[in-house]
Amino acid sequence: MPGRGHSRLESNGSAACLHLVVGAGRRAAEDCFSHAGPADTVLFLDAGVLHLLRTAARSPGGTAAAVFFADADLRAHGLLELAGRVQAAVLDDAGFCELLAAHPHCLTWT
Repeated sequence: MPGRGHSRLESNGSAACLHLVVGAGRRAAEDCFSHAGPADTVLFLDAGVLHLLRTAARSPGGTAAAVFFADADLRAHGLLELAGRVQAAVLDDAGFCELLAAHPHCLTWT
């Protein structure tokens, strides 16, 4: 699966903030990307992975250094195959733990 590994985490380990997009509403992603800086990392998880449906034909936008989608939540919503087709960066549970450990600041968008 594209992006399944943790190689992108190593280059962004000093990112200023981790943004967790957990809400499926359009406003959650828009607000997140309007506040994310060029050194920040964005992770779509829980119902937030449904944003993949909106971004499948284009980049999610914003200035974030890295954008990931949670593997378990993609599976739960039946979106893992689509994520592979659009080459979305998919992050497993261990990678999620690495992100949390690597970011001193974390914001949640609902």
